[in-house]
Formats: sequence, C-alpha cells, structure tokens
Amino acid sequence: MSKPILQQTPDTELWQQVREGSLQAYGEIYERYWETLYESAYWRLYDKAVAKDIVQEVFIYCWQKREQIQITTTVEGYLRVAVRFKVLNHLKSEEAREKYRQLAGRELPEITWSTEEAVAGADLQASYHRELQRLPDKMRQVFIDSREHGLSVREIAQKHTLSEQTVKNQLSAALKKLREGLGGFFLD
Repeated sequence: MSKPILQQTPDTELWQQVREGSLQAYGEIYERYWETLYESAYWRLYDKAVAKDIVQEVFIYCWQKREQIQITTTVEGYLRVAVRFKVLNHLKSEEAREKYRQLAGRELPEITWSTEEAVAGADLQASYHRELQRLPDKMRQVFIDSREHGLSVREIAQKHTLSEQTVKNQLSAALKKLREGLGGFFLD
C-alpha cells in the first residue's frame, strides 16, 4: 500500500494490518498519534526526555505484542490509556515524585479520562485483577502487601514470617507471571 492510501485507512483496518506484521501500517499509526501521546505525557511529567521514552516504550510494546493485543475500543484510546499507565507507573517511583515536586510544586496534574479511555482502563484493570487472582495465595498476598499496601520487603517478611530473600523471590515470580498474563507492559 502506498502512503496516501494508508493516510485514508481507518485505524481499525490499520491495526489489523499491524497485527499481520505491516510496518507501513504501524508507521502510519505512529505518525497519527506520536505527537498527541508525547504532549499528553509531557504535560503530566514536565520532562521531555521521559515523555519521549514513555511514548517510545508504548509503541515498541505495541509492535512486539501486536498479535496478542486485542483493541476493543479505538487505537487512539488504547494508546492513550497505555501512555497514561506508563506515566502513572513512572510517577510512583520516589525519585520521579521528588523531581516532579521540585518542578511543579505539590499540586498534582488533574487527569481526565474520555469515555473510551475509561472503558479501556476498566478492561485493563479487570485483566490485572484476573491475573492477580491466578497467582498462588502466598505469592498474591506478598505482591499485594508490596504494591498495594506499600510495605517494604522487611515488613512483608516479618508479617508472613518469611526470609527477606523468599519475599524477594515471591515478588519477582509474581511480577513475571503478571507480565506474562498482561503482556509484560504495565508492571514496570
């Protein structure tokens, strides 16, 4: 297909071509949404390099997992949600939080969701919880204590009477299983 024809092709058809391995269709999707996604990430992070990295990571992920990704809303909605999750994961790191506080003060940016982004986010959340329930009980509890309750490895070890190394092993195994179940993207 030539470039002008691809520019007129609807996203859903382009995504189907991407799933079949078309670099041209992938390039067209990239051209359509890269700038918008970058701006969205930048205005939440105020860091050009990190915003570019996040958008690039999303596109790399989409290419690598193209055969497994089932987009039930729109391509743009899916990409926006993916970028938003990557931004939120980045902001969770203490270093990034401190840098953000220094750059933008203590006020967090307001995050609004379109209907399609909310649906895609809900789908992702449901997938995450489904994969979480598939973990063995002890592994799931260790993971929840770490990621959802914010406990340190030492605190988790004491709570469950485990060695710190066992806790680390359980967290590593849980992340591996969740990445496999979710395509490896959202748990950085």
